[in-house]
Amino acid sequence: MAILIALGIALAVAAFVAAPLFFGTAQTARATAGDGQASLELEDLLAEKETVYAAIQELDFDFKSGKLSEEDHQGLRQRYEERAAFLLKAVDDLQAAAGKSDTTRKARREKRRG
Repeated sequence: MAILIALGIALAVAAFVAAPLFFGTAQTARATAGDGQASLELEDLLAEKETVYAAIQELDFDFKSGKLSEEDHQGLRQRYEERAAFLLKAVDDLQAAAGKSDTTRKARREKRRG
């Protein structure tokens, strides 16, 4: 009898530990399918934006520590700033498109409700 109780407890613990592996994957798959390519692209753009910001900070640090000349610093900083501006515009465009689709969904829901 004690073996059955111990086996039952072990099975319950194993199910508790393994549940997020099964249910978390399904939820992630649903979220990805629902959001589509736009959310993945948005995540990539935001990650690249953070990388560019970090590069600008590192560039400024290198200039202040004397590792870069003023000409090199200005040229590189201008390139990074242009890339950051492009990324910010792309993020805004994607978020605006997502906002429009959310607004459209909300309008459809309200229309159905009467």
